[in-house]
Amino acid sequence: MAGETGIAEPVQDVDFGSPAFLEDPWSPLRALQDQDPVFWSEKQQAWIVTRYEDVMATFRDQRLSASRIVPFLSTLVADVRAEYPLVAHFEEKWISNVDQPVHSRLRRLMANAFSRKVVDALRPASRKISEDILREVNGREVDYVHAVARELPARVITAMFGIPDHLRDQFADWAGAIQQATGAAVLTREMVDLYHQTLADMNVELLKLIAERRESPKEDLLSQFVQARDANDQLSDDELLGACHATIIAGFETTMHMLTLGMLELHERPALQARLFSGPADAAKVVDELLRYIGMAKGMLRIAREDFEWHGHTIRKGDFVYGMNISANRDPRMWQRPDEIDPDRDNNRSMAFGPGMHFCLGHLLAKMELAEFFTELFGSYDVAILSAERPWINSFTFRGLDELPVRISRK
Repeated sequence: MAGETGIAEPVQDVDFGSPAFLEDPWSPLRALQDQDPVFWSEKQQAWIVTRYEDVMATFRDQRLSASRIVPFLSTLVADVRAEYPLVAHFEEKWISNVDQPVHSRLRRLMANAFSRKVVDALRPASRKISEDILREVNGREVDYVHAVARELPARVITAMFGIPDHLRDQFADWAGAIQQATGAAVLTREMVDLYHQTLADMNVELLKLIAERRESPKEDLLSQFVQARDANDQLSDDELLGACHATIIAGFETTMHMLTLGMLELHERPALQARLFSGPADAAKVVDELLRYIGMAKGMLRIAREDFEWHGHTIRKGDFVYGMNISANRDPRMWQRPDEIDPDRDNNRSMAFGPGMHFCLGHLLAKMELAEFFTELFGSYDVAILSAERPWINSFTFRGLDELPVRISRK
């Protein structure tokens, strides 16, 4: 962008871990959209892709790989990497981290467990869980993030999997520990230590549950994974564990942060709250637009498989490429008035759950949970926000708060 002198202003680099970026990622990313949409970041040692069409290409281009275990461990020296065999092994089993043809195979085997029919059948249970949690916190001053936003997906996911109630908090803690490492803006040795131990501990409990479901199947998600078949194909034990890891982590973290940030946006907009009560279709529109606007998932990392040219830059084999969903969903080239919340806009091309073949399998479940909860919260309760402080989590992947003191009182 040229100033009064006619000299182009230098493009400002982006630090994913800075307090300013954690609070407001859109301003620096909008500048990159305008000035250098495929930008080499010295701070991140990666390409940052910000425009909608380019981010879409990042996810679809077969020259870019979704297998992210290499960059995750590349910050550690070789002898240290060898200490974490479970991390390397199981991240390669997660559906979000694999390429074709493995991705399509896993998706085919897992898809039925997240069908609209299955999600609709879960709606009454999700509604009751929302009602129970709000009844428990009624009239009290609580940390909304942990007492409400963390608790709802914890109860829904563990109920879906058939995980015993006494293990609910443990699985929520495990999901948080893994996300802290995989989504860290700045990765530390301590995070990887905890990640590796968490996988070991989680696998012990999951293998017990898998063995039980093989012996005596139940009407739950884990049984569906165990029994999933496509002709003679089925998930191996390690693939079952990977499917459980990915589903539990995504189910906890994405929904938790959206429950927090969505509540804050709705709290300031009574007219938007009213749309929740106009029926399921309008509630779904509100949730879809909040997902686009808020940007709970900032972006995803890809790795170049080969050299190629893009926007006048040479992308080298092995380069890291960040596709920024959060800026794509507010790209004025794609959306009219992108910085406004409009539940009547067409959100069919929103990247809130990722584009292309990596579109989140659990999107229907997450949107159902959000719609049911927000409708119950704002229909039956008053919410008082007790602090103006917003302590943002230090995560590249997700946007959320560490805590939020509130008082929730029945109307």
